[in-house]
Amino acid sequence: MFEKLPEWVDPLNLVNHNKHIEARVNQGRFKRLAEQLVDHDRDVLVELDFFYDKALKLPAFIMKLETSLNLLCQRSLETFDLPVKAEVKGVLVEASDLVDELPEDVEIFELLEEKVSLPEWVEEELLLCVPLSPIKEGSSMEYENTKEPSEDENAENDSETSGSQKSNPFAVLQGLKK
Repeated sequence: MFEKLPEWVDPLNLVNHNKHIEARVNQGRFKRLAEQLVDHDRDVLVELDFFYDKALKLPAFIMKLETSLNLLCQRSLETFDLPVKAEVKGVLVEASDLVDELPEDVEIFELLEEKVSLPEWVEEELLLCVPLSPIKEGSSMEYENTKEPSEDENAENDSETSGSQKSNPFAVLQGLKK
């Protein structure tokens, strides 16, 4: 097991040699991910297998990620841990239009350059695991309206409920219609 994830690799060379990479990386190394987290002093277990997929007839990889993300609940505003266990199977291609029909569970990774930044690649997959609006399971927000309505608000509410209709803001435009 690597203590550090290699910075740059040639994925096609790794496929040709059926390489397996296993490393433990601190979440703090991933700057964009760290911005999404409350606490980013945890490790990410990364496993990468590179191989030639005979069924798909393409160079392929399997990436497994395991960690716990410390997020802020958008409902209760408390921190919570979201366990992440992600597995991505994909193929490596030089142009995405070369791939016709692949199963839905296979990702396409287009090789734009000869070398790929593994930390950047791992960070992209971790960012996909962060929910758009993190909510801790079973959380609720304690809310009580302690403000008494003012006299103006009471009068406004009474006029609305008494049956009087508000004027239509678009009524003026009716005269312009031909």
